[in-house]
Amino acid sequence: MPVAATPGLLKLRHHQFGRQTTFGTAVAAKRRYPFSGTPDIDLAWTDPEVDGGSIDPIAAPYREAPELTASLNAPALYYDDLPLMLGGVFGDDASAAGAGTAKTWVHQPASLTADVFDIFTYEFGDDVATDEFQLFDGVLETLTITAPEGLGALSADMSWRFGSVRYEGATESALQPTPTVPTAALTVDSAGVPVYLGNAILSIDSAFGDIGTTPISDALHSFTLTITQELDLKRLANGQGFDLSGYGRGPRTIELAMQFAKTTDTVGVGSESDAWFSETAIERFVQIEFESTAFAQTAGSPDIPYSWQLRMPLRYYTREDGAVGNNTTITLTGRAYYDADLGYPFRSDLVNTLATAGL
Repeated sequence: MPVAATPGLLKLRHHQFGRQTTFGTAVAAKRRYPFSGTPDIDLAWTDPEVDGGSIDPIAAPYREAPELTASLNAPALYYDDLPLMLGGVFGDDASAAGAGTAKTWVHQPASLTADVFDIFTYEFGDDVATDEFQLFDGVLETLTITAPEGLGALSADMSWRFGSVRYEGATESALQPTPTVPTAALTVDSAGVPVYLGNAILSIDSAFGDIGTTPISDALHSFTLTITQELDLKRLANGQGFDLSGYGRGPRTIELAMQFAKTTDTVGVGSESDAWFSETAIERFVQIEFESTAFAQTAGSPDIPYSWQLRMPLRYYTREDGAVGNNTTITLTGRAYYDADLGYPFRSDLVNTLATAGL
């Protein structure tokens, strides 16, 4: 007689997201992502601090505002998965331009005003249908993109924050997911195109008008881009239980750490290390551009390459010495700032095949 596998299979976990149009209203997921990790759902059950005539608790615990987060990892970063991450951390309701196969996504966060938030519904579970979670009103607090030594695929670490949660196993109907989860018929893209450091060109210039014109050759080993958005969590009593009412934007930090071989561009007089060592902050204008050799193709149309261009004005803060193999290296870490001539602190131009409806 056949024996069924024990339910709750690790490899049957899924991570599904969909962009919402209204705060407080979950939506069906649009895409399943190749992520790992789990949500952290802390309902903040708390014992009252009372004199109850007992060494052990007697009085019933009560709930406080929950902490709803998820630390997720993308071991390989794919071009079509980037709009979720960039929208989650920057917002601004970006949409894909382009009528053909190629879709262009532009993210240029505002500094002098506050962009709207892009908020997302997240579905998490496995093969046990009664143990599915739906978290919504989600935004990214931190996004870290790492380009590794060895020119391989970039990876991403995400720290998500959510405003509300529903559970398929809840007795009370108000605490059950709406719409039904998990959204059916979603699978991870089997033909995703990774972003490789080996397809990147780094340029660093001294003037905003020259950005992207001076390649730094034979120097970049790896880099880490970390974007952090501080949030104010707004909790207002409107009969909605513990659901969050909204977010406020705090300070944002965009930090780029680049590990370099020692070349005339990176050490010595007139180098990037020289710019770091100056008594006054030296403006650097950085561009990192990726172009894949993979192609998206539609019948009757030309091949269109995947590409991603990052631009930012940068000022260096720290330098660290290290090594790769038997050669010494330096790591320069800088932070982006708002540059009035460029009109932005950071700009991403991404060409992939994901339509707006797929986000």
